[in-house]
Formats: sequence, structure tokens, C-alpha cells
Amino acid sequence: MLMVFEDTQLHLTIPRDVLALLRDWIRRERQRANMTQGDLARRSGVPATTISRLERTGLASTDSLLRILFALDRIDALNDFLKERLRLAAFPMTLREDRPQRVVQRVRHTKEGKA
Repeated sequence: MLMVFEDTQLHLTIPRDVLALLRDWIRRERQRANMTQGDLARRSGVPATTISRLERTGLASTDSLLRILFALDRIDALNDFLKERLRLAAFPMTLREDRPQRVVQRVRHTKEGKA
């Protein structure tokens, strides 16, 4: 989806866009490895129909996707990406959050006259 806002182009990524990139990447990696869908199915243990659906729609289970990436020798690319995302997620969002967080303790208030 492309939106124009005050002479500036803004591209909004939606799940459909990511699925298109995924299916294209898988198809190109399979072709680059000079494999048919049947070859990839045998090597990955994922049914050829699942590989076909993944290349058409981008949809597959996580397990199937990981098996396919492993068979294509591309699992490391995803692994490295996820490790980097996890590392970055451990950093504070802003420098203001860099200081230690104040611990908030729950204080129980009692009504007057009751212990």
C-alpha cells in the first residue's frame, strides 16, 4: 500500500507484503539451489503440496518453513536475524529508559479502625 502525504511517499507494510516477500524468497532459493519442489520435499520432509502452497501464498506452518529453510541451507539467515532482533529487544527504547527502573511496591491501605 502506497500513500502520499504532503509530497512525501509513505510505504505501509502489511502482512500480505511480507508473505509475498517470503514466498518469492523461498521460490528463488529453491531455484538457485537447482531443485524442483519434489526435490525440496524429499530433502526437507515437507509435502510437495505444502511447498507449492508456500510458494503461491507464503503460507505454511512454522515447522514446515524451518524445515524448508534448513533443506535450502538458509536457516542460518533466519537464525541470525532472530538473534539480532532479540539482542536489540534487550536494549532500552530510549536513553531515558537507560537508568534503572524504580521498583514500585504495592502498598495495602486499610480502612480506619481496622488492622
